[in-house]
Amino acid sequence: MKKNINTCNVETMTYKTILFTGTILKIGYFARTSTAGKEFDMVSRYVDYLIKKYEKFNRKKAAIFIEPQIDTGFPDIVVVEFNSLPQQKWSSVRNSLSSIDFKILFYIQTHNYSKICDLIKILGFPKESLQKSILKLKNCGLVHVSSTGNSVRSVSLKSYCRISKVISIEAKIDKWNEAIRQAGNNIWFSTESYVLMNKDSCSKEIQTICKEQGIGIILVNGKVKTVLSSSQRKFPVSYASLEFNEWILRYMNMRGE
Repeated sequence: MKKNINTCNVETMTYKTILFTGTILKIGYFARTSTAGKEFDMVSRYVDYLIKKYEKFNRKKAAIFIEPQIDTGFPDIVVVEFNSLPQQKWSSVRNSLSSIDFKILFYIQTHNYSKICDLIKILGFPKESLQKSILKLKNCGLVHVSSTGNSVRSVSLKSYCRISKVISIEAKIDKWNEAIRQAGNNIWFSTESYVLMNKDSCSKEIQTICKEQGIGIILVNGKVKTVLSSSQRKFPVSYASLEFNEWILRYMNMRGE
């Protein structure tokens, strides 16, 4: 499917769903948009289905990202589920956090405690650069730094992130192999990864291949049917998982909510 970079600030919001349909420069979010075609139509129908689905829940909310730019490419759809937003006071410094900052935050969050000298060795960032990042994270209330400045520990994840799932979906009209390959690539950042196909059924062989890789299968052809559930991974899966949280919160803060 041919794709073009979208530089427009486009977003739509319903009561229970935030839909990110294009680049929003003010929050540092970049995406690309699809040209018209069968695959684009299938994605649009599935997104409409998702919006109606989340409207029925009492507490569960979702942010739906269409082809977000992450370090490894542009997954077709990413659905981020959450029940509430953190009560932590927003710091304007968070608007300037970069992928490097989130790589450092992810390591600290998943290891709970680390000495600064160990972080330099493990992550490979220059000492000055790493210390600047940690200072930014501290000023945002995302990490605790010791009084000596020699070590850092995590804060409660729930204090700044209430995400429960990050679900990636790769859409293809056909070409199972390509869909499975791309869905496999998405495992690095998503708690669940699916292929979305415009089919009535799929073979046992394909189901076996997907199951071995921890990939789920969703079929859409008049009806939406999940024929194989994805394996589930603990959030956050990687630093990119945390970036989705930040885009949501930056967007809500931009709107004054």
